[in-house]
Amino acid sequence: IFRLVYHKAGCRKPFERLWISSMEDVAIKEGFENLRSGTECDALYEAALCRERADWIVGINATRLFSTLYGQTLNVGRVMTPTLAMAVMREAAISAFKPEPFYTVQIGLDGFTAASERFKTKEAAEAVRQNCSVAIVQKAECKEKTEKPPALYDLTSLQREANRVLGYTAQQTLDYTQNLYEKKLVTYPRTDSRFLTEDMAHSLPDLVKLAFHTFPVEDVDNIPVHAEQVVNNKKVTDHHAIIPTRELQKCNLSELPKGELAILQLISNRLCVAVGNPHRYAETVIELDCGGTAFSAKGKTIVQNGWKALIQKGSSTKNDENEQALPAVSVGDERKVFGSEIKEGKTSPPKHFTEDTLLSAMETAGADEMPEDVKRKGLGTPATRAGIIEKLVRIGFLERKGDKKTKHLIPTHKGTALVTVMPEQIQSPSMTADWEEKLLLIEKGEYASEDFMDEIKDVIAGLIQNYEVIRDSEVLMSKEANSIGKCPLCGSAVEDKSKGYFCSNRGCSFALWKNNRYFASIGKSMTSATAQKLLGSGKVKLKNCKSARTGNTFDATVFMEVSEDGRTKFSMEFDNGGKSK
Repeated sequence: IFRLVYHKAGCRKPFERLWISSMEDVAIKEGFENLRSGTECDALYEAALCRERADWIVGINATRLFSTLYGQTLNVGRVMTPTLAMAVMREAAISAFKPEPFYTVQIGLDGFTAASERFKTKEAAEAVRQNCSVAIVQKAECKEKTEKPPALYDLTSLQREANRVLGYTAQQTLDYTQNLYEKKLVTYPRTDSRFLTEDMAHSLPDLVKLAFHTFPVEDVDNIPVHAEQVVNNKKVTDHHAIIPTRELQKCNLSELPKGELAILQLISNRLCVAVGNPHRYAETVIELDCGGTAFSAKGKTIVQNGWKALIQKGSSTKNDENEQALPAVSVGDERKVFGSEIKEGKTSPPKHFTEDTLLSAMETAGADEMPEDVKRKGLGTPATRAGIIEKLVRIGFLERKGDKKTKHLIPTHKGTALVTVMPEQIQSPSMTADWEEKLLLIEKGEYASEDFMDEIKDVIAGLIQNYEVIRDSEVLMSKEANSIGKCPLCGSAVEDKSKGYFCSNRGCSFALWKNNRYFASIGKSMTSATAQKLLGSGKVKLKNCKSARTGNTFDATVFMEVSEDGRTKFSMEFDNGGKSK
């Protein structure tokens, strides 16, 4: 914002930047002692300007194009549309999936069990089972393996963990972490780095000790500090990983809202885990032949629990227990089969996206996995991904479905219809990821901003000139599909529009605005799902509402009343029975 004003005013005076990752007094003073020249950030400004302009060019042109062609508001975005496309493609894969049964044979041996590979038919498995009497050891191998601690959190990994463990949305996690940052309890949240700088290594032992004693772990008295595991200057970008600050020692935890306390505990525990000892275990694999069929058995014995002893209860990180202990055997040993059975199973479809897995897909642009040493080519930035997901929900392209803790992100008919008519160059995650990579190169001064903007303009110009309306699209884009419920005044369909939910009867004045002030005052928005519940029953139960006065979170039920002139009035009932208007 400063740069935009600076250039608009035609100012040419030199300036310096305060660059800090913590709101602690010490960090701010240190920042003022080491102000950075404004020219150091010229390339960063160019990249930010290109990102802003590209988003505007794609959004305003593509949104107008498709809204005009299909007769209704269809929001299109450079990052938003590929994100929606990934969710639509996932649902298509789930719908097209046909589960197939499979069968395995399990045999009981002296002290352990072994299993065969999968068979497509029960008859084939039964033929193998009946032929099992003696198993001969073909291979026996025991290896000691090491599992390194997980890295510190960047924003995306923190949002994913909080969604898995606590059920928080990406936006909730960002809001809670931002509040903690402003209270000087954690460092800057909008980071994509999971490491610290070398100059921070000397202060780590005291900080780890403080974090550990603030959130102690049962049956653990003290912890090691291997600072070298979390320090790497080359992997720190604009800001280092998210960690707690020394202000923890002054904090009264009981005064923190529940959501902020839970996030602070996650961040503090991850710091302790990341500098801990490696987890070591012995893995034994035995391969056998029984009646001409291959069987195998695996066993695991923990040698040193290491960092896994520090995992807090409820964490999504698996804390392994010993698996079956396998006896010592030698190649050629014969083992009598004491019993056998057939186990039946079915192949599983792909899983619906959750906030956790969609964030992961955005981070890797839909790739299944990406090595840690490869520069990420994702959709959006850590700071924007939560907002993109929230916007997709707010405008009715995605909806959250599921239980209290695990919410799936499911594309609506409207979202699916948009992706169906969208050309590949607009919905392609890989193309958008390539654009993000070029923006990173602009940040480094390795790519010309003019070339990037020319490419964006060429893509949009080609889209406008060459796009043809999809045949039979009126079925996809029907107004019925856009209806979210019945009007409480006249009974006509209520339609989802760009700014709100309006009665389709032009003579009726009923409306629910998406930027509803009442909902905004409690930290919520009028999503399609919320509007549907209000239209259906006149009430909606909301979790993690936020008090504008205290900042505390609470759960409540919001009731809607509609007057004869179409005006809406909301009241609230808290879970403890209290009411508010």
